Amino acid sequence: MLVGAGGAGREVHALVRSSPRFVADQRIDDIVFVDDAVDRPGLPSPVVSTIDGYVPQADDVVLCTIGEPRSRAAVVERLDAVGATYTTFVHDDAVVLPGSVIGAGAIVYPFALISTDVTVGVHAFIQASAVLGHDVVLGDAVTMSCSSHALGSVRVGDRAFIATGAVLRPHVEVGASARVGAGSVVLRRVRPDVTVFGVPALSVPGVAR
Repeated sequence: MLVGAGGAGREVHALVRSSPRFVADQRIDDIVFVDDAVDRPGLPSPVVSTIDGYVPQADDVVLCTIGEPRSRAAVVERLDAVGATYTTFVHDDAVVLPGSVIGAGAIVYPFALISTDVTVGVHAFIQASAVLGHDVVLGDAVTMSCSSHALGSVRVGDRAFIATGAVLRPHVEVGASARVGAGSVVLRRVRPDVTVFGVPALSVPGVAR
């Protein structure tokens, strides 16, 4: 059950289909969508319910596949209220080293590398070729975009968004709901709810959250 039939949802649908080991381990027979736009054309599987209309069945396993972190966290609250049961998706071609823990509902794309003693919060997105160094801690509903790097002992708060190609230096902290722009290099702490961009990454004045 994929909640969210937008671009991220269609990506995850294809990724699950390309992960036969995951499909076999989870005993997945069918993949369907839950989305408030029930008449989306061109989907690879049907939309079977709106989000508010979703009633979990005994054999359902759920991934929330909404790309934007704050929206994803808000929808997860609605799913929690009706007792949804989540799986954790790690693509067959991802690498997760021993000692790391990945929370329920998290999604790990192919070619991602999660080093040792990493903690990934619930409902996080770790996209293709993202790298998490040793002892990194990601909060809940974080997005690490394609080819982004969090080096050793980085801390990233809940609902933060790290864009494509961004690099977080060792021991840096990114606050909750912060955003780091594509290709940025973060050398010092990013406060919560702040957008930073550039090399080195600096706050962007006037950017609406």
